[in-house]
Amino acid sequence: MGLTDLSFAPTEYMLLNADKFAPESKGANQLPLLCSDGTVDGQYLATLMCAAAVLANEAEEALSITLIQSRRIFGLAEKYRLIIRPVGQTPKWNGYTLESAFLFVLSQSYAVPGDYSVQNIVYTILAEDRPKPWEKIIELVEWALASSNWLMPVEGEAAAAFSTPFICPAKVRDLAIAQPAAPLVNLLSSCKKTRPEVWKQLISEITQAIDDRTK
Repeated sequence: MGLTDLSFAPTEYMLLNADKFAPESKGANQLPLLCSDGTVDGQYLATLMCAAAVLANEAEEALSITLIQSRRIFGLAEKYRLIIRPVGQTPKWNGYTLESAFLFVLSQSYAVPGDYSVQNIVYTILAEDRPKPWEKIIELVEWALASSNWLMPVEGEAAAAFSTPFICPAKVRDLAIAQPAAPLVNLLSSCKKTRPEVWKQLISEITQAIDDRTK
């Protein structure tokens, strides 16, 4: 069974089970949980979700990842870039979630010569500068879930009664909890263990893109 055969895309699963992937937080970057009470570190989660989106698309053979090392010039430190390229057919992700967003922006970028690094793709997805750019990642996945009728938007006067802009129905919560975590956990841990230099650069470029978009 591939990742696209599961009910929720990897990043959707991560958002619905955020407490499994991000530490608890009561600070400035706190993000209320959708399926239970409590808050987690939203920026940590968004960074990990971007990494998962890249690795999930690689696992589905939709893109390739290449770590490129620039030459050392005049004694300057060597610089690395993580380049991603579209390959094969686009996986059938459920709606326009973060996995789809990466492939769309990547395909658009390859229409003209440019920067195909993870950092630039994330920077483009974030779209604009804001005080908390990571919120864009969360919003994108939330609306992907809503477009598939997994989440219900809270609007009007009722919004004041909820800590999140969406309601997760009990049946969706149960389905999210029931989906096996192993495929995603193995995807992330495998990269950390077998390609530590790729993992380090992946997290570094995502973090830098978020920093560059911070207003």
